[in-house]
Amino acid sequence: MNQTLVADAALESPVELIYRQCAWCSSPTEHFRLLCPVCGSTEMEERRSAGVGVVRRIGAVVRSEYLEHRIRQNCAVTLDEGLTIPAVVTASRYEVVPVGTRVRLHAVGEEREAAEFRLLQGS
Repeated sequence: MNQTLVADAALESPVELIYRQCAWCSSPTEHFRLLCPVCGSTEMEERRSAGVGVVRRIGAVVRSEYLEHRIRQNCAVTLDEGLTIPAVVTASRYEVVPVGTRVRLHAVGEEREAAEFRLLQGS
């Protein structure tokens, strides 16, 4: 088997994030939207995200007794597909997760809860 295919398969997230993309203007949006927020079209196609993105905005840092050496950073993550979603980034470092950090999807919340991301190796 080709080594690049094996590497790509190893990078795929076991958790999937579904979003919709407009058939007319190609704008990505959340999976629960019925109309395109850009052009108003009803022709929305479901897509599966690769689960990789970049931290774009940072919110509050949440520290708890259960996550002794981890922080949970409320963020906005822009996925490689172009969709920006609310997220929680869990890191095993003591500092705040900086804007521009590459992250990978780890878990998806119920309904409208924020998805959980973790830092990509080598970030």
